[in-house]
Amino acid sequence: MHKAIDHLVSTIVAMRTHEEREKDIKEKKDVIKVSDTVSAAASVYETVRNTLEYDDEHLLRRNAIRRILNRRLGDSDPKKLASMLIRELIWAKYLPNNQVETSAVEVVVVILEKYKKMFASLEEDTKQGQEHYQWLVDVLSTEIEYAIGPPCVDEALASYAYQELKQRFEWKTTFIKEEDRDLQLYIAVHRTVLKSNEATLRYRLITLYYPAWRNANSNDDVVHEVASHLKKVINSVEQQINHPAQDSLYRFVRRHAIVFHLIADIAKDNPEAFYSAVQTNNVAVMDAALKGAIQERYSKFRNRLNRTVIRTTFFLLLTKSILAILIEYPYEFFVLHTTDYFPLFFNILFPPFLLAMIGMSVRIPKKKNTERVIGEVHSLMGVADDFTLTFRRQQTWGKGALFAIFNSLYFIVFTISVFLIVSVLHYFKFNVFSILFFLFFLSLVAYFGLRIRNTRRDLLVIDPAGGFIGFLGDVLFLPLVRVGRWIAMRAPKVNIFLFFFDFIIEAPFKAAIDVIENWLGFLKEKREEI
Repeated sequence: MHKAIDHLVSTIVAMRTHEEREKDIKEKKDVIKVSDTVSAAASVYETVRNTLEYDDEHLLRRNAIRRILNRRLGDSDPKKLASMLIRELIWAKYLPNNQVETSAVEVVVVILEKYKKMFASLEEDTKQGQEHYQWLVDVLSTEIEYAIGPPCVDEALASYAYQELKQRFEWKTTFIKEEDRDLQLYIAVHRTVLKSNEATLRYRLITLYYPAWRNANSNDDVVHEVASHLKKVINSVEQQINHPAQDSLYRFVRRHAIVFHLIADIAKDNPEAFYSAVQTNNVAVMDAALKGAIQERYSKFRNRLNRTVIRTTFFLLLTKSILAILIEYPYEFFVLHTTDYFPLFFNILFPPFLLAMIGMSVRIPKKKNTERVIGEVHSLMGVADDFTLTFRRQQTWGKGALFAIFNSLYFIVFTISVFLIVSVLHYFKFNVFSILFFLFFLSLVAYFGLRIRNTRRDLLVIDPAGGFIGFLGDVLFLPLVRVGRWIAMRAPKVNIFLFFFDFIIEAPFKAAIDVIENWLGFLKEKREEI
């Protein structure tokens, strides 16, 4: 009954033992050390830049590796590239200073040599070649991150969650072929339990298709095989990641992710006591640990939510202020010859204020949710009745007369909503640009606000009550939310601020840091000579 959890607990114990051993011998190692002065500057840069990033915090280091690779992959010397990549990660405090062994450089060199064959097989002059190039950079950046910081506990947790869910899953759909079901569940588990993004999933699927890939070097047969069939491999991986039913399956599995997170939390806190409680079915010990762990999760969620709201609010405020200075104010001053600043300041302040209000209004039904979570853990541990998860893909409204009617109503509601908003703004003497910018940012706030509210679903195994207000909000604002989603999904591609940081500032800034660090090293050497 408890075999599935053995691997998780043993991995946690092994990693804890490894970390303690590392602390004991770290002074004897040949480690990489960077200047604390330049590290502080690089860390501040990363903090500022990451306020404009859409991804979750646990993906920031992987994103940093990807940016470094995009900037430095032209370097023909893999050892120099690997060395600078690790130093930049230490500068930005993605890796600890004076603790990373110099042997890590050689580990990254082996990976870079392996991918050389992959990049060499691309037709870089074609659009498809450029897309495949970026695809490979995604996979390469993930593999490097895993090499310098192996996520052993995360992998064990995902494996445990997958096994437990798989044996309880009942498929009531023909939309997912039987031969694809296990893989689709695997993807959904990694998306929900580990919050893997597309880049991470691409690497995980390659290692599933080719188990020898993880430890392969540039001369191994598996590298030649993948390089010679790269297009086919990419298409196969993307087909699984973008399966039409994957989003439905993701939402279904997401409701149970918190259960596995809590099991991992209490196992990490005291693996020996947890395993003993599991083996002896000591419900009282398990419940006490679970209640403490879930309260801590609630608290961390609130802190993370506040950080997310602050980052997103800052992004909106910065973007809107710049647009007001560059477009709205010149238009009012030079074209309309007006001194009415109310629309200008309202447009700047209202979207961030509305987003902050949405973030502050997020609530979790803690008591009811906690009871359900504990009950589900009891079932997994064999001290309560087991449960079955029946997956049915929801009906889609993509065809037929009913779809046409609903689509028409949807469009009418959207038109009425926009008309009412425009009428109110026009009454308060908003000009054309001010109205367009208000609608643009209102749709973004509606989308970001919904995303922020939906983050609580990471903690919920129950359906949050919507009520009449929720229904009314869906009717009035869902069209705006969809417009905001359309904008936000394309915003990273046209984000002028990220472009400014990544392509205008980052390269000369990191080059300057490199020079300064070398200069400080030179001065230190001269002082020691004296």
